[in-house]
Amino acid sequence: MNDTPQKGLTIRDVAEAAGVSITTVSRYLNGRYEAMSEETKHKIEEIIEQLHYRPNPLAQGLKGSQTRMIAVIVVNISYPFCVSLIRALSNAVSPSGYNIVVCETGGNGEREHQIIESLYAQRVDAMVIQTNGENNLRLAQIAVELPVILVDRQFDIPDVTSVITDNEESSFSLSHTLFQEGYQNILYVTEQVANISTRIQRLTGYLKACEQNERTPWLGWMTREDPASVQHVARTLNDSLRQDPIAVYTGNALLLEKLYPHLRTLQLSIPNQLGIATFDEPDWIHLIAPRITCIRQPVDEIGMWAAKRILTTLKRGRVKPLSRHTIQSSIVIGDATQLRPQN
Repeated sequence: MNDTPQKGLTIRDVAEAAGVSITTVSRYLNGRYEAMSEETKHKIEEIIEQLHYRPNPLAQGLKGSQTRMIAVIVVNISYPFCVSLIRALSNAVSPSGYNIVVCETGGNGEREHQIIESLYAQRVDAMVIQTNGENNLRLAQIAVELPVILVDRQFDIPDVTSVITDNEESSFSLSHTLFQEGYQNILYVTEQVANISTRIQRLTGYLKACEQNERTPWLGWMTREDPASVQHVARTLNDSLRQDPIAVYTGNALLLEKLYPHLRTLQLSIPNQLGIATFDEPDWIHLIAPRITCIRQPVDEIGMWAAKRILTTLKRGRVKPLSRHTIQSSIVIGDATQLRPQN
């Protein structure tokens, strides 16, 4: 029998020959035998010997040791929340000798799955992820072996901690403040909530404020990639103009970024005819006047808390499970929602 390793063999070839997944073979090669039967271990070992497979040392990493790499998986790498989160995480883990690798999913569940599997195979030491919820089962499996932290999104996944802001409470507080300021109606602009916890919670906060202030909810649905939906929301505001002032409140700053140019073309007086507010505080919001009222998320604190928990777990081993950690946001009142007495 030829004992020379066959050129071109990949981990996929081993997985197919053994009748197991690529992930299972990767776990075997890296000494991660948790939840792996003896039969499976022996089968993989046998196939590796038969094929004379030799793993790439660079891809495999140092067996049984840390790679000192932490994965950060976000939906939109250009989104200010994600930029600030990445910076905070990097600054927090660097002094301990860890680096981060950043990947973007675009909100696509299949793409997210591919990224998760690729990073897992590369043996990152931890994952911080802004997930859409389609890969929760896989994240639960990975969390048995390494720290997994959800940011900005909350899902009930065993052994996984979500670190979020108080979305519902902050949204309620801002909406209530606008009603108390004198705005008779508030158009809440949101994307389809789907299964995204942040969207659900922010909408819930707004609806509760409407109920407490005895106002009828007024919703505008937008798709950021669809200009027609943006224009429709702007027309809705213009067509609903009455004697009493109204306000528009967007569920995130990405929506406001798309909507704001259309609002300026309506030639409505801000804030006396139209108030403008948003969840999030992007950098560009400081460049326009009157300044828009916003909810400032504690992104730096979220990043630092996630980093601290990861570093503690890597140093001490598994820590006590914590399903959710909430950090409070704050409301920043701008001139765009401060009604002035009419002369």
